[in-house]
Amino acid sequence: MKKNAAVLVALVCFAVSVFGCGGRTSNPVDQASKEASKPAAVSGKKVIQMWVMPNSLEPVKDIEAILAEFEKANPDIDVVITSVDWGSAWTKITTAATSGDTPDIVQLGSTWVGSISAIGALMDLKDKVAEIGGGSTFIAPAWASRGLEGSGTVTAIPWFVDSRAMFFRTDVMKQLRLTSENFKTWGAFEKSLTSIKDAELEIEGVRVYPLGIPGKNDWNVIHNIAPWIWAAGGDFLSKDRKSSAINSAAAVEGVLYYVNLVKKGFIPLDALELNTAQVSSNFNNGSYGMYFDGPYEVKTLTLPPEQGGSYGSIASRNFSIALYPAGPKGRYTFVGGSSLAIFKNSKNPDAAWKVIKHLVSYKSQVNYAKATGFLPSTKAAFQDPYFSSDQYRSIFKDSIKYGRTYPCVSAWGLIEPILTRRLGIMWDHVLAAEDEEIRDVVKSDLDAAAREINSVLNVKK
Repeated sequence: MKKNAAVLVALVCFAVSVFGCGGRTSNPVDQASKEASKPAAVSGKKVIQMWVMPNSLEPVKDIEAILAEFEKANPDIDVVITSVDWGSAWTKITTAATSGDTPDIVQLGSTWVGSISAIGALMDLKDKVAEIGGGSTFIAPAWASRGLEGSGTVTAIPWFVDSRAMFFRTDVMKQLRLTSENFKTWGAFEKSLTSIKDAELEIEGVRVYPLGIPGKNDWNVIHNIAPWIWAAGGDFLSKDRKSSAINSAAAVEGVLYYVNLVKKGFIPLDALELNTAQVSSNFNNGSYGMYFDGPYEVKTLTLPPEQGGSYGSIASRNFSIALYPAGPKGRYTFVGGSSLAIFKNSKNPDAAWKVIKHLVSYKSQVNYAKATGFLPSTKAAFQDPYFSSDQYRSIFKDSIKYGRTYPCVSAWGLIEPILTRRLGIMWDHVLAAEDEEIRDVVKSDLDAAAREINSVLNVKK
């Protein structure tokens, strides 16, 4: 009991001090009060309150469209959707979980599942999983975040997936006689970046820099660095989850390779002041030869401006996608996304489960991916021609084979802000350091992160 109480206090404190101030989305406006889907249900209906984050431009409308068929088939169930901005979602969810004043269904970012599950406010759905085909229904990296590691529980059902790949300019590659074969390994990737840098290309009046990556101001700072750490053989926590591994020799090598892409001049320094959305915009407008992003960028590049896209831009007319280059220990990509959970305080848990079953069904998975630009969580949905026959989305389908996520442990909710802050500070130190000092600077910053993480893990013992 003392351990659970410590977890509750620590999570709520961090919710208020870290996540409550935003930083996970480029839109800091809290939409909860103005995007509830419908008024109170007709008397006699089972009302399912569902909290979601803005996964698309019209988050409530898009989910209502997916649920229209469900509500027609289940006239006794009324689903009321509330959109909560990412910047305030952690605070709202942890407050609800600890107070008992909860919705029925809640969307959880995949990296939040361990911490929210540790509070003990979520239903264990393990006895219901067979109804949706079992754990093998879902792609492995998504299913890995189904509940606390080693607990045997299933407190979150994967809903949709976010994976990363490399977008590159085909016109730039054609001029330099490069192909996707030139990106397959770290060594080949760096040679290709050197070729673009040395060429000093200007296309349609825009100077093309080799690579765009966001720096310390990005909400994805951990996700941006993770594939390089894993590809070097490193990790964030030890295998027994009792200590930090972020300052291991392998992790240091992965971070060094990544930051040296900046020190070697492949990235315009002003990009490091930008977030992912801003770097994406610069790529679309022709400033970079390559950058890494998720499947929603495909939708952006293929939709006209009046629909929120950038079709017609330089990059939209000249782009393709490749997997991450393989490092010394293999190729990896970060796989995140979101899951759906039912709070124990739900007044209609059986009806809530029916809603989740519908949202992870084949048709719903494909249609929601089309609406949001994200990927489905189920293997079957990836067989739909929308993914399997599309030249761009099929690459993201392939990327899942190399997908990896963070450990689903109770402490991760405290570890993630430590990493975000420490890796952000590291960028400042790296940029100020001489080349010969980089290794020591990186090691020192990762040592500092490890000390803080170990302090958190010691509290959890």
